[in-house]
Amino acid sequence: MSGHRLIVHKRDRRRVGGVRFVKSYDYPSYSQEAMMNEIRALKQNLYKDRDGWILTFEPMTKIVKNLMTGKDVEIDYRTPHSCDPSTETYWSM
Repeated sequence: MSGHRLIVHKRDRRRVGGVRFVKSYDYPSYSQEAMMNEIRALKQNLYKDRDGWILTFEPMTKIVKNLMTGKDVEIDYRTPHSCDPSTETYWSM
């Protein structure tokens, strides 16, 4: 996998789920351990828990097997099901 994506949310009682999405940042070539250290540093300096900030991270890409060719394809982690070449939905549209 080629890096991670930092996702920033803030607690907000005006929203149905109680949180709102603020922004996401891409960290190409960061390992999981490096991301944990980055989040720790950001929480100490900028995004403090007491102010309602929530920081999470996820991989930027994932590898799936193309349904038609059988080859591995790297796609974005948040690719919708209908745009994923490893699903029948993708090939039936």
